[in-house]
Amino acid sequence: MLFEMPLCGGCRTCEMACSFHHKGEFIPSASSIKILDRQHAPGFEVFLAEKNDAEAVACDGCKGLGVPLCLEYCTKKEDLKKILGEFSEKVNRR
Repeated sequence: MLFEMPLCGGCRTCEMACSFHHKGEFIPSASSIKILDRQHAPGFEVFLAEKNDAEAVACDGCKGLGVPLCLEYCTKKEDLKKILGEFSEKVNRR
């Protein structure tokens, strides 16, 4: 799922934290979250993987942790928290 996150600075720390959660290593390709340049406007979009596929590991919300690692290290916590909530709602509706 793709979400707009206009205040994201594009540091991609969330990708690193997520990959560490899944693999125990800093490998952005193993991350459930991807920060993408917006195509037709300044800023960034956030992609969250719903299911495992060749290019992503499904987001599990960091089950077992009090706070998802991506959120813990994000400099725009409130924006990302909102996105994670929307993602969870959409996934749970299916």
